[in-house]
Amino acid sequence: MPDDYILSTLNSDEVQITEHEMGHGFGLPDFYEEHERPPGGFPVPTIMWAGNSPKITEWDTWMLRYTWSQVKKDTSRFPTR
Repeated sequence: MPDDYILSTLNSDEVQITEHEMGHGFGLPDFYEEHERPPGGFPVPTIMWAGNSPKITEWDTWMLRYTWSQVKKDTSRFPTR
C-alpha cells in the first residue's frame, strides 16, 4: 500500500483500511473466507475481516497480543545474547 494512500486515510472515514493493513504488518491474517477463519469461529466484529468492523475491536487487540506472544518465542528472531 503506497505511503500517500495511508497518509490520506488518517483523517478520513476510511481509516479502517489503514488499520486493517497495519494488522498485516503485525502478522495478522485476513479472515474473508470461511476456510481462513479459526476453527470454531471467533467473536465478530473484527478489523481483519474487511468491511466487518469500522474500528479495531477488543478481539483484534487480543489477537495482536496473542500473535506477539507467539512471535516473541522465536529465539532465532530475538536472540537473548
